[in-house]
Amino acid sequence: MNPIEIIHNPFIVETQFLINGQPPAEGCKLSSYKESRLQVWVEKLFDELSQLFNGDNNFDVTFRGVESDYLDVVEAAKVAAAKGMRVDMHFIEADPAEERLTRIRELMEEAKQHPEFQHFIRDNAEVSQSFEEAFNKDFDVYVVATMSSGKSTLINAMLGQDLLPAANEATTATIARITDNASMGQRFTARRVTNDHSVAESSDNVSLEVLQAWNSLSDTMRIDIEGKIQSIQERDSVRLVLTDTPGPNNSQDEKHQLKTMSFIQDSQRNPLILYVLNASQLGTNDDKNLLGLVAETMRKGGKQSKDRFIFVINKMDVFDPEKGEDLPSVLARVKKYLVENGIFNPLIYPVSANLTRLIRKPHDQHSRRERGDFSTMAEMFSEVPSMNLLKYMPITDRVKRNLQEKKLSDLMLSSGLPAVEAMIDEYIDKYNFPHRVKRAYDAMIKAIEVGLNETQLIEQLDQDEKTLAHINEEIQALEYRQEKGFDTQAYKDKIAREGKALPRGTEDELATLENSTGKYLRTVSVRFTGSVEPRIAEMRVKEVEEELQFQYRKLINAYETVFITSQQIIRDDLHAEYQRYIVDLFKDCQHLKLPILDSLQKTAGDISFNLTVKSHEVQTKKVKVGSYEVSDSTWYNPFSWGSTRTVYKYGEEKSVDLEKLWRERATRIDTDFARLVVAARNEIDNGKTLLIDQFMAFMGREFETKFNELMDSLKEKMTDRNVRKQALEEARELQAWINQFKAKLDKTLAV
Repeated sequence: MNPIEIIHNPFIVETQFLINGQPPAEGCKLSSYKESRLQVWVEKLFDELSQLFNGDNNFDVTFRGVESDYLDVVEAAKVAAAKGMRVDMHFIEADPAEERLTRIRELMEEAKQHPEFQHFIRDNAEVSQSFEEAFNKDFDVYVVATMSSGKSTLINAMLGQDLLPAANEATTATIARITDNASMGQRFTARRVTNDHSVAESSDNVSLEVLQAWNSLSDTMRIDIEGKIQSIQERDSVRLVLTDTPGPNNSQDEKHQLKTMSFIQDSQRNPLILYVLNASQLGTNDDKNLLGLVAETMRKGGKQSKDRFIFVINKMDVFDPEKGEDLPSVLARVKKYLVENGIFNPLIYPVSANLTRLIRKPHDQHSRRERGDFSTMAEMFSEVPSMNLLKYMPITDRVKRNLQEKKLSDLMLSSGLPAVEAMIDEYIDKYNFPHRVKRAYDAMIKAIEVGLNETQLIEQLDQDEKTLAHINEEIQALEYRQEKGFDTQAYKDKIAREGKALPRGTEDELATLENSTGKYLRTVSVRFTGSVEPRIAEMRVKEVEEELQFQYRKLINAYETVFITSQQIIRDDLHAEYQRYIVDLFKDCQHLKLPILDSLQKTAGDISFNLTVKSHEVQTKKVKVGSYEVSDSTWYNPFSWGSTRTVYKYGEEKSVDLEKLWRERATRIDTDFARLVVAARNEIDNGKTLLIDQFMAFMGREFETKFNELMDSLKEKMTDRNVRKQALEEARELQAWINQFKAKLDKTLAV
């Protein structure tokens, strides 16, 4: 057996591999995984080991880390075993992520209480924002489905009461966001938010009837609900936000449809998606479009991109094994359907949401029909072993253990939904907590670096009077150069000369989107060849119109993602520009080669500036808010082309020339997509301009003030011995505290 040791720290994203007790060579593939999250490389691990050992496929693996990561290695080992490898696994468990997040929160509070260190957190916008995001308790789960999947029934089952309207028709016309609040018992509050982002109505104890009425109002943008979500584990550091999204086929508002699609496309935050399918009714066009989007998103990342999509196969109670309806065959059909739509190895969870709902609903509140339904389902799920849905689910040993600890009835477990709820908890432990721990750790390290730079600067004032005099001369020279200031006009002239080109990475992303659009439109044109009956032509046009609308919305969300990433790239570029300015400012100040000048340069480089384009200043949404006429369509339906009338014109003819039909519309469609490209590029460019303007404003005002404060403070300490002596004592004391604090922080994250 080849001994392999893996030590994975998901909190600082660091992995140590030991092969026969030694780290792999630098050129080895495993070495490239040292700073990557485990889920990025775990599925390739054993194939890489097989190559490394020239086909000797016997491995004795010891894993040190958190349980959720270990279970991923175990799953990869099972796949390897199916290929003929032999893998023995051993586990050394590290403290879970939630405990570490709690400890870091305690350390942060300690840091914020320190009279000197607190301003390194408070005065640095980047540090403050990172802390805010790390300790934001909200965790998003989006429920996505097409019509008649039983989505509202599923959410009601999770809530433990009938709150959302449910029927075998399109019931969700707007976005309902439900925030968990365990202190509210059985009561739910709600607010109706309109398209202008104002609260139009509210209720302290909302009912199904009120929500149904609000849902039908055309100006409702979102309904915010708060109350206890019974099914999810209570945690101090997590607050579940369950969002019921409108299906793409039944939204009252185009922006709602775009929002639903954006949840799926969000590969930055990676929110958990419950994709609900009707087990007895697969294969609608809406599913095809939406599943294509899911498949595309899943291909973009590692294991997390797959784990964040949970396919809930609802309405399993409609099948009766005694009538020859075999559940394994049903699930095989579902899996085949998903694979045909580009989703490979999907996580499939069969459930009967209605059974779960009726179990959780007090029996004295059941209607006559519900009593009959419950009696039938309870008898079938209790007496027919194959109706135990839990046994068909890809759940980990940890999830099984968590379900056992809940001491649920066999009937409840058989309904399947509790396992889905346990998988939500698993995802939080596996991805959300480690991400938040790392964000908090990185923010704390940044504050520590700024603090140490400042204390080291002051500590180096412990010099003789002659040296201090020389330092003072250098500082005066620095001040003289700084008085010239950041030449805003020169910077503007430089931009004008060099052009306002977008960053290379942004241009590459935009080019990829434009190429993919052109490629897609070419594939559509291929479907318009030959002559067909008018009825077929009408169907073809309708089908393509829906696909084009979907593609258009997908492109809008993709451009919004490019906008966000471009903002970060531009901010990084401007930060580099700022550092170059600092280096240039100090380059003639190194005559004495004094360490204090290096520390002074670092401290000046740490001066915080926060470049952010606020949502009210530039929104990529502008690409879809305008209104212009395309044929007789509006901006939100640029592909309707008057298609129905056109097809009917051929109603008395025997055939329709599809190529001619498409040719007459292709130019208009190309124009619509081209307009979107131009609008998106303009918004991204406007965002860059605003960031540059903010940077120039900072250099013209804030930097000068902060830099002068730093210089004045130094000069006072150099000219007044008593002030200097006190500052040195305080700096050394603070430096000792920071070093002790960092040791505690590192210990908190050690594996």
